[in-house]
Amino acid sequence: MRSKLIDKKQLLAALLCCIGAGAAALLAGNKLPFSALCGLICGGLGLILYRLSQKRRRKKELDMYEIDMADYLTGVALLLYAGLNLWDSMRRALQGSDLRRPLYRDLGLMFDGIDNGKYDSPVDAVEQLATERGSPAMSMLAGAVVQNYKKGAGEIAALFQELSVTARSNRKYLCMKLADEATTLLLLPSAIVLIALIALLLTPAMLTLFSI
Repeated sequence: MRSKLIDKKQLLAALLCCIGAGAAALLAGNKLPFSALCGLICGGLGLILYRLSQKRRRKKELDMYEIDMADYLTGVALLLYAGLNLWDSMRRALQGSDLRRPLYRDLGLMFDGIDNGKYDSPVDAVEQLATERGSPAMSMLAGAVVQNYKKGAGEIAALFQELSVTARSNRKYLCMKLADEATTLLLLPSAIVLIALIALLLTPAMLTLFSI
């Protein structure tokens, strides 16, 4: 469950870091209390790093939702205008898509669950998926499905077309934001190299100063 503060994978990562650091300290000839302290510190760092990696992975999935939703909504709108009903349009819009991408993967699993009777109704399936993922793009899709499921196909087609325009604007904004973040990240290696060069130049001078 996402509501848990620490899941089993996080505990396992912290435990492995604790054991590894403690064992390394013991093998180096340190005493048991110091080794235990090293293990606890490394376990805490391992837990923090694991959480950061999971947070970054989660953010990447949400960004991919935003990027792919525009094309998916456009495909659904075209199929609705062609005369298909809502659910057939949503299914067929997945054909030919890369199921490794989060949006298409989750929608594919959702339709499999609908076919297997996992959900009370297709509307419940979309609502549950939107709640579990917490993606603004998925919430937008779920809102359109829930509010307009019983309306005529023409009205739903126009709605999905409007949503696809909105999704494209959101994707454009997201891409600009990611480009700015990438530019900032490119400066980090240069900053690290600069700090290393300064330290390399100052080290002989500091050693000479303290030797005096």
